[in-house]
Amino acid sequence: MPAPGDAPRAATRNDVARLAGVSSAVVSYVLNDGPRPVAEATRARVLAAIAELGYRPNATARALRLRSTRTLALLVPDIGNPFFAELAKAVQTAAFARGYAVTYGDTEYDPERERAQLAALAERQPDGVLVIGGTPGTLAPLQAAGVPVVTLDRSGASGLPGPAGEPPSVGIDDEAAARAGIRHLQRHGHERIALIAGPEDSPAALARRRAWTELVGPTAGAAGLDRLVASAEYRREGGYRAALELLDRGGAPTAVFVSADVQAIGALRAFAERGVRVPGELAVLAFDGTSEAEFTSPPLSVIRQPLDAIADAALELLLDGTAPRHVLVPHELVERESCGPHPD
Repeated sequence: MPAPGDAPRAATRNDVARLAGVSSAVVSYVLNDGPRPVAEATRARVLAAIAELGYRPNATARALRLRSTRTLALLVPDIGNPFFAELAKAVQTAAFARGYAVTYGDTEYDPERERAQLAALAERQPDGVLVIGGTPGTLAPLQAAGVPVVTLDRSGASGLPGPAGEPPSVGIDDEAAARAGIRHLQRHGHERIALIAGPEDSPAALARRRAWTELVGPTAGAAGLDRLVASAEYRREGGYRAALELLDRGGAPTAVFVSADVQAIGALRAFAERGVRVPGELAVLAFDGTSEAEFTSPPLSVIRQPLDAIADAALELLLDGTAPRHVLVPHELVERESCGPHPD
């Protein structure tokens, strides 16, 4: 008997077995759905006993027995970036549908912080790890520990295995998607199209810049290209500063291609402060297609990344043990007011 005031003792598996009139092994078979079959009548008695006693299996011990925690980890570069936040939500939804919980880590674009978090995950042995972006070389501890890992939002070759040792990855074809956005601006009659580029150590940002150089370079010339591009981090403040830099150079662009929605939000504020009308004096098209892009003034035309499709493909790669490869998902051009009326 517990002493007055003591918390009641938690029911154990043996308590369930005694109440149901079975062995503790049979209780285990019911809880784990195997490995041996249990008659329906016996299963019903065990489940009734579990309900009556309020028995809760020890999740940690069960995970050790099954070698599965039903938990995944997701590392993001900056949870304050709406694209990363919405992608993280899509991953959580896809994981929940498969019976997995997701824990998060924010690397804050710091390779050392990323390396430390991945090393800690390698010791904790989750069922899998998803990394958005990621710094080359930081995934080695996970791979050495045999923890499945998939990267997201990385540029890669269509459906082909990556370099030796590279984990599976999922994303859009950044270069082709950027071409689609720039050609859309060109169809609106723009030739001097400025670029707010992403960080120079980002493969996705470099792919988008290559597309811009390819399509804008022939009409701008080398000197003109230098005046039409400003690099910035993927933050609102970065887009704001880059937009002011472009305006101060006086390169006379008539349109701006922005490497991320979050940068475009900052750029729109800079244009408004300088009295530059969008789209009347300057057309703007951004990359990512987050929900925030619908609520700017004016609403942004975007290259949209299909977040649900990216998350589903990443979970399939992570959980089904498929050989390493890069999975491409299609992008989408969404036309809104920031590019002006569609040309006839």
